[in-house]
Amino acid sequence: MNTHLYKIKHFNNTLDLFSSEGKLYSSKWFLDFGKFGSEMFDSEDKIIYRITKQFQFWKWKMVFTIKNSHDVLTELISQNNRKTIYSIDIDEVTYETKIHFKKKISILKNGDKIAEIDTSFLEKEYKDTIKLQLLDKLDLPVCFLLFSCLKIGETEQDSKRIMPSQKQLEPNDEPWS
Repeated sequence: MNTHLYKIKHFNNTLDLFSSEGKLYSSKWFLDFGKFGSEMFDSEDKIIYRITKQFQFWKWKMVFTIKNSHDVLTELISQNNRKTIYSIDIDEVTYETKIHFKKKISILKNGDKIAEIDTSFLEKEYKDTIKLQLLDKLDLPVCFLLFSCLKIGETEQDSKRIMPSQKQLEPNDEPWS
C-alpha cells in the first residue's frame, strides 16, 4: 500500500498541514457568542470552509455545521453517544471518522479506509507533530477538514482532555503503522 505522508502542527488554537514542499492548509478556531467556530484556509490564506461546533442536547449529538466558500451547507454528526464515530455526506460521498485507542483516527470514504491520523508523537520524524497517512492526495482537503472539526476547542496538542476509557473507543481493524 502506497500512502502519502503529511505533518500537522498544533499550536494553541491553530492547526497547520505541511507536505515536504511547505504549508498546504491551516485552520483556526475561536469562541463566538458561546459557540465554537472555526475557519479553514488554503495555502494562500483564503477561507475555504467555515465551521460551527454545537452540542444538541435533545439528540445527545455533537454537530459540526460546515459551509464551503459557495455557502453550501453540510453537517458532520456524531453517530454514537461516546462521540467516537462521526459521519458526513459531501457530494454524494459518505465520509466517516473513527477515533481509536493509542491516539489514532481513521477516515473512511464510502466504507473504505482512506487515511489514518496518528497523534501519539512516537516516531522520531513526527516528534511534536501529528502524522497523516493518506491514500489519495485528492482527499487531503476533506481529511484535514474532518480532523480540524474534531480538534476544535483543544488548545494544546499534548493536552490531557477528558477521554472515555480505552474500551469505549473504536477498534482499529486495519492499523497502517
